[in-house]
Amino acid sequence: TTIENQFDYICKRAMEDERKNYMLYLSRIAKREVSFSDVGDYLVSQFATTDNYSCDCIFFKVLNYTIQVSNEKLAVALYKLSSKERDVILLRYFQSMSDQEIAELYHVSRSAIYRRRSNGLKKLKIVLKERN
Repeated sequence: TTIENQFDYICKRAMEDERKNYMLYLSRIAKREVSFSDVGDYLVSQFATTDNYSCDCIFFKVLNYTIQVSNEKLAVALYKLSSKERDVILLRYFQSMSDQEIAELYHVSRSAIYRRRSNGLKKLKIVLKERN
């Protein structure tokens, strides 16, 4: 009976220690956790996602590239540019190509590409201001 009592005491003590450790663990977590309802709208909006579908975009075909523009106002403004200016702007800003790389694709000088891009951006700025 003495051994049984000692064993019983050790088991109860182990269970009590485990309960204390678990309660301590829960209190540490409670200090770091914040209820989702207590979080501000700004932080919650960072977790939001938006689905993008190909039907919501306008596609431009430039050489062997298909370039997707999701902003409708920008796409309409791009259509108002000449094809050369539009192609240079799309390759430069949507395909991240340099003027030199674009010039090599079109077999023209880099300065010609620079002029097309500059003129296109000026026209684009005017068209976008008119639409607002």
